Amino acid sequence: MPYNQDSWWKEFLADDVTKDTFTSEQNDLFEAYQLSVDHKRIFHSIKTGKNIFLSDKLSDEEIIWNIGVMGVNNAHRGDMRFYRRSVLERLQRYDESEERYKWYSGQWTKKAMRVLVEQWTLGLMVVVPGIESLDGSPMIFTKEWYEHMPLREELPDGFWEYRATVVYPLMARSINRAYPMATMKGLVSLAEMTDFDWDKYDMDQKMRNSDLQGVVPNKLRRMISINPDERMKKQLEDYKVIAKKYGFVMYDNLDEALKAEVKLLPADLPTWVGGSLQVDIKKCLQHLFHREPEALLLMEEVYKEMERNDEILHPEFMTK
Repeated sequence: MPYNQDSWWKEFLADDVTKDTFTSEQNDLFEAYQLSVDHKRIFHSIKTGKNIFLSDKLSDEEIIWNIGVMGVNNAHRGDMRFYRRSVLERLQRYDESEERYKWYSGQWTKKAMRVLVEQWTLGLMVVVPGIESLDGSPMIFTKEWYEHMPLREELPDGFWEYRATVVYPLMARSINRAYPMATMKGLVSLAEMTDFDWDKYDMDQKMRNSDLQGVVPNKLRRMISINPDERMKKQLEDYKVIAKKYGFVMYDNLDEALKAEVKLLPADLPTWVGGSLQVDIKKCLQHLFHREPEALLLMEEVYKEMERNDEILHPEFMTK
């Protein structure tokens, strides 16, 4: 008998899902994340499945994150059973995400929060509430600027590694909580590369941790860079097959990017990537932690302390 895509769920569930299948808390999550009926079927089949051997630390929301990320990856390929299997395989790597990146147990500390506040007030990987791609993805805006830093070899040991393996996973988890479409639709990144400094940035650690998105439910679906140098262009050419697979593109300037990505990029963009929109970074941080009261209090404390000690640099490109 040929495979019936519409009834795929019967292999895993005795009865189809309805609203009454789930708790009110689960239904609230489904609404927030805009889950389809097939998403709910996958969720329920995982929650009630036998011999799946998933981590007992997995929350309902984290299961939903992985369903979303694998949907962005187009894991279904027209086959919902394959989609479900892909989600399961990803969930079974969650112990690795804890071992390598403390995905469950990692907590915002004062040290990590200071790094985040510094990065966001310098325009590095900022998510701005209310600014989305034209098809509904949250966006990350980055200005690669390291003028305030010493050369790479003069930095403390583990400087870049800490940012990649501790601060980034914490930030990714907070983004997931604050922006439901970060997992259901994926993130779109726009990076301004004019001031990138090869002598200060540690590209080796970036390569060492390049599989992070394969371990934790964090998905950059489109990565757009503007004003790259010749070395960046050559790298893109050398790895063009991989770049195409992961949605990485470069444009010589913002106007060129806006024309090429006319169906994706909004008209209003922050100042630090070449737009005219002035953004209150503290409000961005407050929104990031609006579901994490303890982290929000810590951010407010750290931000106030850094302001008092003149540790927030306020470069001109953040406002002009």
